[in-house]
Amino acid sequence: MTAALALAGTALIVAVLLDVIWTTVAAGSGAGPFTSRLTRILWRGALAVHRRREGGTFLVAAGVAIVVCVLVTWVAALFLGWVLVFASSDGAVRAASTGIPGDLVDRIYFAGYTMLTLGLGDQVPGDGIWQLATVLATGTGLVLVTLSITYLVPVASAVVQRRQLAAQIAGLGGTAHDIVLRGWNGTDFGSLGQNLSMLSSSLHAVRLQHLTYPVLHFFHSQSRHDAAAVHLTNLDQAIDLLRYGVSDTVSPDAQTLAAIQNGIDEFLATMEGIHITDDAQPIAPASLEPLDQAGIPTDPSTYRAHVDDTERQRRLLASYLHDDGWTEHDLGPDRR
Repeated sequence: MTAALALAGTALIVAVLLDVIWTTVAAGSGAGPFTSRLTRILWRGALAVHRRREGGTFLVAAGVAIVVCVLVTWVAALFLGWVLVFASSDGAVRAASTGIPGDLVDRIYFAGYTMLTLGLGDQVPGDGIWQLATVLATGTGLVLVTLSITYLVPVASAVVQRRQLAAQIAGLGGTAHDIVLRGWNGTDFGSLGQNLSMLSSSLHAVRLQHLTYPVLHFFHSQSRHDAAAVHLTNLDQAIDLLRYGVSDTVSPDAQTLAAIQNGIDEFLATMEGIHITDDAQPIAPASLEPLDQAGIPTDPSTYRAHVDDTERQRRLLASYLHDDGWTEHDLGPDRR
């Protein structure tokens, strides 16, 4: 027996299973260390290609390709681990009819059909520990397939829910100014506060989904209308306008605005721990001029003071936009 091969194979199998379980089962803990690094490398490459092309079709396909690549890598790594284990001893695999030890090709073939539970039976394990190893190989294959399938289904659902959130925000307005101006009825903001309050639960759910399924970030929306990064950025700036730019005499309920702002802050904190940083060039704050032109009472001094304190927030928003394949120009017409 070549102990080094057996140890290397066992270590690889354990590492793969830990990464799979961490990614698929440990809800709220993000992706496993290997999966996290692999997906980030692939996504950075996809973004580099996207920025040299026009349109978002490539990124839409890249998200699906990254998930497939992760699954293929898990299977390949687990398969390699079992090949190393079964290649570590002459007596590990034998021909069923003659009992002659199998060569390397036979061992690769045996590891593959055992892990995938095909049960062909023309190669059999040696006695003792190799019979136990065969049972374990079958079990790990079942675990991998089962967890992969149960992971992909909720990811697909989460993609739809995130796009629904983006569409809900877009329904309030296509830009930060649109959200504010559409809510203004000439006297106050009517039901805008209620509409914003309804977004809180959806935003919280999407945040938890990003934390549970980090690959969700890699599913790029081709249409700006469905792009969560674009509309969450506009929503954040609209909340700033309503909380600090609009006069207190007409501003919507302060508690409602604080709640939705807290939801956005928590979302960005989650994304910062997984995908984004605060070293991007900050996006420009929304101007009060369109509100003044619409006759909405404003408070320029309070707004200017608040803007000075939002640079880090605006850096995070810029990073979120860029890492999702968008730019500040996608937020809408010039906001200055």
